[in-house]
Amino acid sequence: MPTLAKVLRELKVEDALLYLDQVKMAFGEKPEIYNEFLDIMKNFKAQEIDTPGVIQQVSQLFRGYNKLILGFNAFLPDGYKIELPRDGDNATMTVTTPSGTSATIAPPVCLIGKIS
Repeated sequence: MPTLAKVLRELKVEDALLYLDQVKMAFGEKPEIYNEFLDIMKNFKAQEIDTPGVIQQVSQLFRGYNKLILGFNAFLPDGYKIELPRDGDNATMTVTTPSGTSATIAPPVCLIGKIS
């Protein structure tokens, strides 16, 4: 299984920094989301979570920010791909794995701020 370090070595440093800047700008009013993203990436690098786990966590964290979710494809090992519906439906996404298996995933609903 390719490690995050191997994937990142294949990326240009400028691409990774640009993506981080996009995340930081998108959540300028919510720095805790940017910090949570960094924590997820640290856990992935430490192999505390696997590729499907990082896809789930990042897509849930960035729910509604389709450009960021799709941009995360650059950081996934070969064979993995996140796809979102063209109609703008944020309720589902398709994840393809190296075995060619595709799964349609409905991210869990975020309850933060919805509990009275």
